[in-house]
Amino acid sequence: MTIRLATRFSIALLTSSLICSPIYAEPASLTQLKNEVQSYHDSGSYEKEIAAIVANAKQYINERAQKNSLSKHPKKLAIVLDIDETSISNYHHMVKRQFIATHEQLHRENLEASSPVLKPMLSLYHDALKHDVTVFFITGRKESERYATAKNLKAAGFHTWAGLYLKPENYNKPSVVPFKSGARKTIENKGYTIIANLGDQQSDLNGGYAEKSYKLPNPYYYLP
Repeated sequence: MTIRLATRFSIALLTSSLICSPIYAEPASLTQLKNEVQSYHDSGSYEKEIAAIVANAKQYINERAQKNSLSKHPKKLAIVLDIDETSISNYHHMVKRQFIATHEQLHRENLEASSPVLKPMLSLYHDALKHDVTVFFITGRKESERYATAKNLKAAGFHTWAGLYLKPENYNKPSVVPFKSGARKTIENKGYTIIANLGDQQSDLNGGYAEKSYKLPNPYYYLP
């Protein structure tokens, strides 16, 4: 009788444990995650990480350009830069809307052409031009935003470029990889060697057509 009671008690404890203890760890709340993202940005960690990655890319670009200038058969060297969260920052918009937006909101923000520069990337841009490296921009923004995008880039300090590639209005693929890699292929078909490709999304970098790729941090959103 005692053994049966002990067994029933053990089963009851086990059942209670299974009910009360979640099998999977509960993720952080959305509020906690937003606070973490804001702290990451406001503490300066975000800017420091960008500066470190860009400095690494700048060193490679300069060394590659120097070797090219000494070559008997120099190539037409180029770099490719993404725009949002790579060349300019939309953080002031994102934090205001709590990191959530519709396509219509994003479109209106892009048309404002008010996003400030990410200073480390502007330094890399000027350094590349100084070393006779051509600059191209490839962005996931759509063609209808071309004028505003060019206006914003120039206001941020990017005054010249060899090409600005934006998605066609009817682009409907689930990923930007085909568009962005296709644009890089087009650049190489023009006779350029892309020595560095910089972007904040892995989809900015996938698909080849660049000697080196540099992924910048972006905890704010994800684009396939």
